[in-house]
Amino acid sequence: MKCFLVNILLAVVLAVFTGCRHDKGAFASLDLLIERHQQLIDEKKQKIEQIKIEKQKACQGEDCLTKAMDFNKTLYNEYVEFQNDSALHYATLNIEIAHRINDNKAAIDAQLDAMHVLTKAFRLDEAENMATHVDTTAMNQQQILDYYKIWSDIYLFKVEFYKGVSCEGFYQKQLTQYREKIASLAMDNNSMRLLNEANFLNDIGRTQAAIDMLDEKLHEHHSGERIFSVITSTLAFYYSTIGDYERQKELLAMSAASDIEGCIMENSALRQLAERLFDEGDIDKAYRYINLSVADANFYGTRLRNVQASQLVPRIIGAYQHKQERNYRNLSMTLIAMIVLALLLIAGVIALNILYKRFRALSENRKVINDKLNITVEHLEKSNHQLRERDKIKEQYLGRFLSLSSRLIDSSEKQRKALNRLAMEDKIKELKSQLKNPNADHENANLFYSSFDEAFLNIYPTFITEVNLLLQPGEQIVTKDDRQLTRELRILALIRLDIIDNQDIASILRSSITTIYTYRSRLKARAISKDTFEDDIKRIQSEPETV
Repeated sequence: MKCFLVNILLAVVLAVFTGCRHDKGAFASLDLLIERHQQLIDEKKQKIEQIKIEKQKACQGEDCLTKAMDFNKTLYNEYVEFQNDSALHYATLNIEIAHRINDNKAAIDAQLDAMHVLTKAFRLDEAENMATHVDTTAMNQQQILDYYKIWSDIYLFKVEFYKGVSCEGFYQKQLTQYREKIASLAMDNNSMRLLNEANFLNDIGRTQAAIDMLDEKLHEHHSGERIFSVITSTLAFYYSTIGDYERQKELLAMSAASDIEGCIMENSALRQLAERLFDEGDIDKAYRYINLSVADANFYGTRLRNVQASQLVPRIIGAYQHKQERNYRNLSMTLIAMIVLALLLIAGVIALNILYKRFRALSENRKVINDKLNITVEHLEKSNHQLRERDKIKEQYLGRFLSLSSRLIDSSEKQRKALNRLAMEDKIKELKSQLKNPNADHENANLFYSSFDEAFLNIYPTFITEVNLLLQPGEQIVTKDDRQLTRELRILALIRLDIIDNQDIASILRSSITTIYTYRSRLKARAISKDTFEDDIKRIQSEPETV
């Protein structure tokens, strides 16, 4: 029992100081957005339906074709990264309307929109056919720039698709040529120009310069914008090129979160992140991310992402199933061991019963039997005494663990204050050498409470139920999670561990003495037996009694 407790406490302490690397920062934001993924999609659909209603009200008859084009363009912009076939539908409508009203510029704009959507859907033959037959002589500078960007995307997708094939070099050469054309036309500080220049720098081996260029641009955009997703995804590729895989994962998580936040279903960051995590052995997250990536690709309607995912999905699913099968085997072995132990216990009980009956039948050995029974009783008393001592050791270990964790949090807070003073005094060199994660105190506190809850409930699994039995009807404490204590329950847990001084409790729970006193008074007022409530708490057993 002692060794078991020590193992639990060691695991808890390791969890406090190491934590789960992928649950911080960008990964935490990504996982929260994944939980809201369907909600964001529903909100996007509602927004689009509202635009369609407004269009129907505003556009009646032939006299409002120009207004209809504006609504179609708005709907195209909503669909272009959301659902490919719908975006193509509205681009096609605008091509037809532009030809009817003889608006050549609008017709070219709509054709460029259609080519862009076809490219994103990896319908490259159709996109190339339109691009080949469009009238480039009638294009203005911006349209020419968009036209070159479409050809750049076509060859970029071909490079991705034919990676490792002999024709990859040809497509890479064509891609580079169109990037050079874009660089010659794009306006200064334009995001397209900077992305294009950064890609060109990376192509010629100046990856760090490309990183510096895009890092400066990143702060000008926000998560949820397509350009933010593109910049972070591109930076992730650059960092993988120089071997910084931690930064690559962080940027891919940022890009994937931006895609989800902006309902950008044509994406690749989540798939790339799943592949990176799979290579590092994080199968559970890789399985979750790749499933969502495939679902997004199917929703948008892109062939390339499906092809890319199809190369990765079988590997991840296979590894995930293998892990599940291994867990099942381990569970089966545990169950078999428990069954064998139960059979041995039953056999032992039967054997003891037979011996007991024989002893009763042999009256001449009654004294011997009594002596043996007395010895057995003494052994049982010793065992009970040892169990009580182990319980005390268990509580002492947990108490020391809590005090240690509290001191660590105090130390963290003092260090934070010291860093603030260094900053105010402009001691930059000292500040850089001592600067830690600005969220460390908050995270350590949360990890401390989480670790305390988990360790305590492992020792006292029925504690919440037992506490509620001591409270009056209607005054029971409701928890969000049966593995997480409320502040009231943490106070009672400390009392169960024989930590009863308000100052000690306040120090451990990061509260004032007045707050602790108020909570204890209110809990007593809600108890069935107010005078003995805290003593009743102390008598709660670590394991449920058996009859």
